Amino acid sequence: MEQVLNLKDEAKIKSLPVWDRKNPSRKIPEKEEKFLKEMSTYEFVNTEEPGVLQQFEYGNTRNHMKFTLMHGGKYLLSRFVAQHINSRGTPIWDRRPNGYGQMEKNKAGEKPRFYLRESY
Repeated sequence: MEQVLNLKDEAKIKSLPVWDRKNPSRKIPEKEEKFLKEMSTYEFVNTEEPGVLQQFEYGNTRNHMKFTLMHGGKYLLSRFVAQHINSRGTPIWDRRPNGYGQMEKNKAGEKPRFYLRESY
C-alpha cells in the first residue's frame, strides 16, 4: 500500500515547524532545516501492534497535520516527520540498590514502538 500525496499535502508538510527534540529552544540552521524538509519515501513498521493503524499528529497549535499510517505501508514524508515518529518509544527501567537499602529506578534505554525505514 503506497500513499501518494497531492501537491497541497506536500506543501502542508513542508510548512510544518521543525525543532530540535532534545533542545526545543535551539534555532535550527538553514542548511539543516532544508535537509530535514526534503521529502522521501518511507516504509512504516509497527513493532508493538503489527497490522493496526496508527495515527500521529505533528506540529504546533496553529500549524499541525494528522498522519494515519499502516504497518507495511509506504509513505512520502519529510525527514523531520520521520525523525519524530522514529523517536517515539517506551522507556526501559532498571532497578538497582542505591547503597542505603533501597532500590533506585533508572532509565536504561528505550524500546522503539515503531519506525520508518527509508526505501529507495
